[in-house]
Amino acid sequence: MPAPKISEKLVKAQIAEGRGMGHGEAYQAFIQLKRWNASPVSTQTPEALYPFRRLVHFLCRSEWYLALVFAWIGCWVREQFPMWPWLHAHPLAGLPGASVDLPCSSGTIELCRRAGIKHGVWVGTDIEYIWTMDLALYLAWLPPTVDACVFVSVKPLQDDMFAKELDVLSRPAEKLEIEDRYAKELNARYFVGDRSVYPGDFLGQLEMFHASSWNPEPRIRIALNDMLMRHGGELEKCSPHDWRDILKTEFLLDTPSANYAVHHIIWHQLVDVDVSQFVRFDRAPVPGGRALRDNIRRSLMRGQHG
Repeated sequence: MPAPKISEKLVKAQIAEGRGMGHGEAYQAFIQLKRWNASPVSTQTPEALYPFRRLVHFLCRSEWYLALVFAWIGCWVREQFPMWPWLHAHPLAGLPGASVDLPCSSGTIELCRRAGIKHGVWVGTDIEYIWTMDLALYLAWLPPTVDACVFVSVKPLQDDMFAKELDVLSRPAEKLEIEDRYAKELNARYFVGDRSVYPGDFLGQLEMFHASSWNPEPRIRIALNDMLMRHGGELEKCSPHDWRDILKTEFLLDTPSANYAVHHIIWHQLVDVDVSQFVRFDRAPVPGGRALRDNIRRSLMRGQHG
C-alpha cells in the first residue's frame, strides 16, 4: 500500500482526528504504524500497554521494552508524542487535577529559531515538520504537576548490539538539542537511553507477565482475592507452582486461568518477586521486585529538568 502524499489537508485531517492528543485510553500516537510504513524492526504489538487497551505504535524494540518497564512501575506512556511547531499547552494539561498554571511550550519553530537550527519541512512540501518525542511519561503515582512529566528519547547506546534497530543516531544532533530545550521550557525531566540499561531476563519476563497485567475476569479475580486473603502471608514461602495448585484445588480454577492469576500476582508484585533475575516457578520467589520498582521510580524523579 503506497504512503499517502503529505499535504496540508492530510496533516490537518490527522490533527482533527486527534493524532497526538488525549490522555490514557483516549491518546492517539501521532506516528502510527500502517502497512505502508511498516519496517522489519518496527514493533506493532497486537495488544495494548498496561493499564490501557488502545493499540500502541513503537518504532523499535527499545521503545517497546522501555515502555514496558515504565508501565510496570506505574507510568502512563504516550509514544510518538508530538512537539507541535506552534505555541501549545503542557503535555499534562487536561488531566484531572492538573493546574491551569502549567507552563506552555513555545513550539519547535521558536525553539529552533533560538537555537539557530533549521526547523525543517515535510519532504517535498513547504509544510513545517512535526517533531515527535519517542516516549512521554506521566508518573501517575504523583499529582499532575511538572514533577510528574518525563520525556525519553530512545537511541542505541551499544550500536553493535542493536544493528537491526532503527538507527536513531542517524538523526541530526539538533533533534536531541531541541528535545532537551523542549523539556527545559516545560520544566520536565528528559532522559536519553535504550533497553541495554536493563538486564535481558528482566525485560523478557516483564513481556511475559505483561500479558496477564489487566484485571482478570470475575471468576479469576474472586479466586485470586480469596487466595490472597486466606494464604497471603504464606505465599512468599511457596513456589509459584504451589500458588497455581492452590488456585486449582481450593478455588477450582482451570490451568490457564490459574496461570493467568499467578502471572498477574508477579506483574503487580502482590507477592514480592525479583523479576530482574530468572524467576524459578518451582522454588519460593526471591524478593526484590518491589524495591526494584521503587528504585526505578526514584531514578525518574531524580532526573534533571530538561
